[in-house]
Order: sequence, then C-alpha cells, then structure tokens
Amino acid sequence: MMALNKKINELNEMFSVFDNPMDKYSQIIELGKNNPGLLNEDKNDINKISGCTSLAWVITTKKNNNFYISIDSDTFIVKGLLNILKIIIDGQTKKDILKLDIQNILNTIGLKNALTSQRTNGFSSALNKIKKQIIDINGR
Repeated sequence: MMALNKKINELNEMFSVFDNPMDKYSQIIELGKNNPGLLNEDKNDINKISGCTSLAWVITTKKNNNFYISIDSDTFIVKGLLNILKIIIDGQTKKDILKLDIQNILNTIGLKNALTSQRTNGFSSALNKIKKQIIDINGR
C-alpha cells in the first residue's frame, strides 16, 4: 500500500501546481497523448469499458503477484484519465487495487472539482472493470 500512496501523492504534486481546472484538463490530455494505446484487435467488446461516454478499453495482466493495465480511448481526455489509473495500478497487488476508491483518488490528486460527474462516473466504471478483470484473472 505504501508504493500505491506514493504514486497517488506524486500525481497530487503533478496536479497541485495548477489552480485553474482547464490547466488540469490540459495536463490530463498530455497524459493521454503520451500513452501508446492498444492494438486495434484489442479494442473489442471484452475489453470495452461500459458506462463511459467515450469509447474506452482496458486490459489487465498479471505478472508474478502484481497487476498491470493497458488502456486506450478515442479521446485524449479519457485516455489521460485512464493513464492516471495506469500510473496508480501498475505493479500493485490484488489486495491494494481492490481497496482503491475513485472519490478518494480524485480528492487526493486534486481533481475532485475539476471533472464533470459524467467523467467521474466513467472513471469509476473503468476502475470497476479493472477490479472485475483482476478477480477473473485470479479465478482462473
């Protein structure tokens, strides 16, 4: 959990330099632009995040006892939000990931009031999809 909190605190430092929500959006978009995304064949219904207004996909993989996600979206803002989850989740354990809470993440990194409720709901749907994929992987 320590490494997880460190990652969340680093994201807080990244966003805390901006007072204006539009500057925070610009930073999220930059995070989206810097993510390589997924191959077209991975952009399928199995990996699709429902509850997101944009098209978005996530693939969760397990290496040793840690999990990693690959993400993509048809918009840079959503891709950036998913990249925030990627930064937090990559290398974490099932136990720590399943404890994650979207509202807590948004509050801690300073995006609580910067996102619309629609974006927050999509962000929450993405985390729920990742948690479900982790449970499915562990069930196998």
